[in-house]
Amino acid sequence: MIGREFTEGYYRSDYDDNYNHDKVMLEVKDIKLGNLLKGISFNVHEGEILGIGGLTDCGMHDLAKVIYGLIKPDSGEVRLPQKDVLITNSTKAVNNSMGYIPKDRELEGLMLAASIKDNICMMSMDKVKNGFLITPGSTKKLANEEVEALSIKIGGLELPVSSLSGGNKQKVAIAKCMANDVEILIMDCPTRGIDVGVKAAIYRLLEKFKAEGRAIVMVSEELPELIGMSDNLIIMRNGKVTVRLKRSADLTEQDVISEMI
Repeated sequence: MIGREFTEGYYRSDYDDNYNHDKVMLEVKDIKLGNLLKGISFNVHEGEILGIGGLTDCGMHDLAKVIYGLIKPDSGEVRLPQKDVLITNSTKAVNNSMGYIPKDRELEGLMLAASIKDNICMMSMDKVKNGFLITPGSTKKLANEEVEALSIKIGGLELPVSSLSGGNKQKVAIAKCMANDVEILIMDCPTRGIDVGVKAAIYRLLEKFKAEGRAIVMVSEELPELIGMSDNLIIMRNGKVTVRLKRSADLTEQDVISEMI
C-alpha cells in the first residue's frame, strides 16, 4: 500500500514500566473549565508517554490547550515541578521547553505561506541569534538538522510548507518543537490525516523522544494508537476522567470503549 515494506513493528513492542517514576516533569492539578473540564489531575514523568482518549467532545482537546497555556482555566494549575514554574500562558510554555502539536496543523500549527525553514525555526530564534542578529546561515543550518533528524521529504527549505504532503507537514510541526529542544511535548491527534507509513515513522519518533527522557502527552481519538504507544492511559467522558490504565499486553479496545460512552 505504501510502496515499501515495514521492517519494524507498527506500535511499541515493549511492555516494560520503563520511565523515571521519581522525576515528575508536568503536574496538572484540578483543572476546571466551565462544563468542559471538571477537576482533571495527573502527573507526567521523565520518559513517559501519557495517552489521553475519549470521544471527540469529552474535553480532551481543550485540556491539551489548557496544559500549554492557550486557554486559561477557571481554576486549577499546570506546573513544572523541576523548574518550580506555573504555566499561565503559551509564552511561558515556550520559554520553559514545552511544545504543542495542535489537532489542526494547517490552521493552528503552521504558517502555510511561509517557508519550510521559517516554520521550523519560528520557535527557536533565541537559539540561533548572535547578539541581536539572526543570520540566514544559522537558520538554514538548524532547519537542515531537523529535516535530516525527522527524515522530512522536501524539495527545498525555501519552498512554502503548503507544498508538502500531510505527513511531511506534520513532521515540520514536530520539527518546530524539536528545534527548540522541548522537554515536554503535548501532541493532539499526532497522526490525524496521514498515511500509515508516516504514522509508523512518527511512532518511532515518539519512542526516540521517550528514550531521550522527554515527557509526552498524547491526546488521540484512535484507540489502537493510545493502547499501542502509551505507558499510561487516561480515558475521559463529559469532562471527567473515568479510568486510568497501565500499559499491558492484555489491554484491548473493548476494555476501554465502555469507559468512553
